Amino acid sequence: MGPEAEQGQLTPVPAPPKGTPEELAHLRGPPHGAGYTGPAVQERLGTERDVLSRIGDFPAHLRRLEGDESPLASLIRLFVLLASESTETADRSLAPLGSAALVGLGLVRREGDRLVAAARLIPHDDLVIASDLMETDAGGDHVPGVQRPSNALANLTVRRPVGRALDIGTGNGIQALLASRHADEVVATDLNARALEFARFNAVLNGAEIEFRRGSLLEPVEGEQFDLVVANPPYVISPESSLVFRDSGLGRDRVSETLVQGLPALLAEGGLATIMVSWIEEGATPDARPRSWLEGSGCDAWILHTGTDDPLSAAAGWNRTVADAQDRAERIDRWVEYFRSEGIEGIAYGALLLRKRSRAANWIRSTELPLGKFGPSSGALERMIAAQDFLEGIADDEALLDSRVRLADDVSLDQSLRQEDGRWVLREAELRLLGGLGFTAGLDENATRVVTGLDPSRPVRDSLAEAAETLGADPAEVERAGAALLRQMLTLGFAVPAD
Repeated sequence: MGPEAEQGQLTPVPAPPKGTPEELAHLRGPPHGAGYTGPAVQERLGTERDVLSRIGDFPAHLRRLEGDESPLASLIRLFVLLASESTETADRSLAPLGSAALVGLGLVRREGDRLVAAARLIPHDDLVIASDLMETDAGGDHVPGVQRPSNALANLTVRRPVGRALDIGTGNGIQALLASRHADEVVATDLNARALEFARFNAVLNGAEIEFRRGSLLEPVEGEQFDLVVANPPYVISPESSLVFRDSGLGRDRVSETLVQGLPALLAEGGLATIMVSWIEEGATPDARPRSWLEGSGCDAWILHTGTDDPLSAAAGWNRTVADAQDRAERIDRWVEYFRSEGIEGIAYGALLLRKRSRAANWIRSTELPLGKFGPSSGALERMIAAQDFLEGIADDEALLDSRVRLADDVSLDQSLRQEDGRWVLREAELRLLGGLGFTAGLDENATRVVTGLDPSRPVRDSLAEAAETLGADPAEVERAGAALLRQMLTLGFAVPAD
């Protein structure tokens, strides 16, 4: 979502891996038969961190695998820890696949009597995703593995059954693979031919049927419509055009603007889209630019803002993995000067969730997401959309007070008490969503009483009247504050209509 790029000193490697469906069917056997999944690797390495871990942790992980010649250990050494494996061990542990087949597929290369990885082959939950090594000399066509923006996009996609799905800028293909699990048909596009080779490999490796097309942004699917669209375009605002997966070459935030404005034409009525974007913050309204792109789109939209960088932070972040210190400093200077010349003072990151609804007045909402704290959020997003439709259909607070509302099933209320004058009094209270987007909200004593007093069997007005009596407060003031609180709770998914 923010700066996250694979760069560094590059060394040549063979072409992307490829093979026939029959060959890859054999490959699927050992990795999956070996339990080569994200949770299995984490358990074997004794870590709850991301499967890739940190390079500084690799020596300790290799020690944990000493003497282990199981298929899982061989695969971890080769493709997770990027260590060499003896040909003899690989032939024995990965039988009937063996080292010759891995070399033939382009996944490893021989160095004497040992094998070294020629591509990454990393498990993500129960998928296995091949990508370029970080040191691959693929130039601008470098295909990165699954990074933080990819995970964010996967988590912010609504997973309902659909007919046709589209993945724009598929890269290594993970979004298309995930979509194939709940879509009858999936089309995936990318301008980078090397990326499409990796994505095709990964589709066959993971047993998915996906149609791949080469082209820029919306061009390969012009005139078509889809029920679901996901997109992780080269949205980085930069002066560069060197990395296809990162740099659009269009300047400023034009790639995000172009995609957002063109995408509604591809959505079938009721269809959903999630798009990773960045935009230039202007003036006092942080989300002014994406709002301007969405006006008149025929879509309801939720702007999910994860954070904003100043120019120096953005420049340093996107170039932090450049190995040569002088080169890195020169790049940072060039980026900062570009931002200055364009009058860019803030760069925002996030995602847009769109729903095509062209036969009614559309709404646009904006929410700050807790960066790095949200997981799979399909259910939470659908709940937020439904709640927004509910609120749009309510004329005023009087109508809201006459409705019935309940807390969502995954809400937790944490309270801290202290003793005061011989009795326990509330020190602080926090409402939390246990899954999905992971929102939290602090509550004072009055708000806590309103929340805990909600009764889905009767109108909100009755619950608030009871709260006012308990608190000894003005009923009219409790109704006013309670209605505002409930609107916010509905908007963020803490509460849902009882009906």
